[in-house]
Amino acid sequence: MIESIRGLSVEVVPQAVISLPVEKIVGRRADITRGIDDLDSFEGASFKLDRQIEIAIRHYRGHPKNTATIYIDHREADVERITQLVLRIMQEFHLPKAVLQWQRRDDPEL
Repeated sequence: MIESIRGLSVEVVPQAVISLPVEKIVGRRADITRGIDDLDSFEGASFKLDRQIEIAIRHYRGHPKNTATIYIDHREADVERITQLVLRIMQEFHLPKAVLQWQRRDDPEL
């Protein structure tokens, strides 16, 4: 189960890139907000997976057009678990595997 949340209470890190814009992924599940952090300005939405794991779907200024990044709670460090979470998030948003452009498993040292 995935539910929209107002904002994040944890630091999140990029774990996957999806070849769709944020609006197409999020749809009507949440309002897309704009923000600025230490990196740059972004647009996106925040969610909680299974009422435990905070995630964000964001697109930062300067990133390739029509892409979005899945950010997951920084405490999730095991690459295999992250891979499963990415797949689970994609299922929750009804995204086909074909739109998965990159995921942490592809380059675990990053």
